[in-house]
Amino acid sequence: MIDFRPVPVRRSLAFVLAAALSVSASLAQTSPAPSGTFSLELNRLDGAGGDCRVTLVEKNGTSAAFATLKFDLVVFDAEGIVAKRVGVDAGPLKAGRTVVKTFDLKGIACDGVGRLLINDVLACEAEGIAADACLDLVEPRSRVAAPFDK
Repeated sequence: MIDFRPVPVRRSLAFVLAAALSVSASLAQTSPAPSGTFSLELNRLDGAGGDCRVTLVEKNGTSAAFATLKFDLVVFDAEGIVAKRVGVDAGPLKAGRTVVKTFDLKGIACDGVGRLLINDVLACEAEGIAADACLDLVEPRSRVAAPFDK
C-alpha cells in the first residue's frame, strides 16, 4: 500500500514560498528605485560668432548619482527641419545637485533654432536606474522661445 502524506508536501511548499518571498523582499530593500526626476532646462541661447551657445541647467532631483549621462539632442530650424544632431555630456552629476553646462552649435545662428528635442539617451550609468529608464526620469523645460521636449 502506498502512503500519501499531503501534509508534509504542503509544509514544504509553504516553506519554499516563504523563502522565496523573503529573498524577494530583501532584494527589494537593498536596491530601492530612485525617487524624483532629472530636470533639464534650456536656459539660454547666445550668439557666439556664427555659432549658437546653448546653456542648460541640470537639476538632479533623484536620489541617484549619475556617473555617466549623455543625451542625443536634435536641433530643428524654424520650419521644423532637422538642422543638427549633437551628443551632449550631462554627467557626472551627484544626487540632489544642480549644474550648468554649455556647448556650441557650430554653424547655426541662435535665430535659426526653432526647437530642441531630447531624442534619446546615449549613455546612462546611475546606481539603481536601468539604462533604458533614464529617459523617463528627464523633464525638459525651456526659458527661451524655442521649445525643448522629448
